[in-house]
Amino acid sequence: MEFKHIEYFVKASEFKSMSQAAEALFISQQALSKCMQNLETELGCKLFHRTSKGSILTDEGQLLYDRFAPIVRKFYRTEAEITAELTAERKITVANSPMLFGFLFPNALYDFKERYPNYELEILDRSDREVMQYVQQCPSHLGLITEPEHWHGRQSEFTLIRTYHLQLCVHKDNPLSERKSVCFGDLRNEKFILLDEQSYYPQIVREKAAEYGFEPNIAFRSADMHLLCSLANQNKGVLICIPVPMTELFKDLRFVPIEDEDMTFSIAFLYQNYEKLGAPEKRFIEFMRLRERE
Repeated sequence: MEFKHIEYFVKASEFKSMSQAAEALFISQQALSKCMQNLETELGCKLFHRTSKGSILTDEGQLLYDRFAPIVRKFYRTEAEITAELTAERKITVANSPMLFGFLFPNALYDFKERYPNYELEILDRSDREVMQYVQQCPSHLGLITEPEHWHGRQSEFTLIRTYHLQLCVHKDNPLSERKSVCFGDLRNEKFILLDEQSYYPQIVREKAAEYGFEPNIAFRSADMHLLCSLANQNKGVLICIPVPMTELFKDLRFVPIEDEDMTFSIAFLYQNYEKLGAPEKRFIEFMRLRERE
C-alpha cells in the first residue's frame, strides 16, 4: 500500500465525488478510479458504495478513513512547515576565531549558502577570548573557536568539528624544516611569532617553555594571522599553529609536527545551551559537522 494511494483515498472520501477529488489531486478521474479499484483489490474489501448521489464509504472504508485521514493531514502540515522553514529568510551570526573560516572553511560556507539560499550568514571576526565572551553574553549566541582539546567544556557547551595536533610553521631555510617532527624543547633558541594575548597560543607557548626550562623569545605578536604567516615566510621567526592551507604567497613555509602529546587543539562550535539555539544555528552546526565526516 503506497502513501499516494492512501492520500488519494482520503481525498476521494472527503469529496464524495471521484471527479471533484481527481480535479483537486490534478489527476484524471479514470486514474483515480483505477487507483481506488487497485486499493480495494489489495485490501480485499469494498471501500465505496457507488450511487447516483456519489461515492459513499462502506463500513470498511470508514474505518480506513478514520485511521488514515489524521495521518494525511499531519503529513500536509509537516510538508507546509518544512517548506516554510526552508524558504523563510533566516540570519545566522557566528563569532569566529582568527583564520578558521577564512583559512579552513571557505568552501563549506559557500556550499551552505547554495543549499540554503534564504539563509544569511554573518561572520564576526573575533579573538579567541572575545568569541568566548560573545557566547556567554546570550543563550542564542554561537561561536566557532580553536583551543586546547582538554579545555573544551570548561566554560561552555560545544560541538566538536575537527581536532589537530599543533605544528611548527617554519621557513624552508630553517634547519628544523628538514625534521620529521620536533618536541617543544627543540625551540628554545627560536624566535616566536605569536597571535596576541586575546588568543590562547601565547599561554600555551609560555606553559610549554616553562616545562622545558626556558623563557620563550617572543619576537612579534599580532591578531592578524595573515601577517604572522607573512613574517614566518620571510624567516623572521617560527609560528605555532594548526595546519592551514598555504598559498603561493607563503610558498616558502613548511609544517613540522610537534611531538608533545598535550599540543592538541580542537575546532568546535560553542554555545551556552544547545536547546536554546535557533533552528538555523542548529542546522548550520549539523551541516558543518557532517561536512567534516565526508
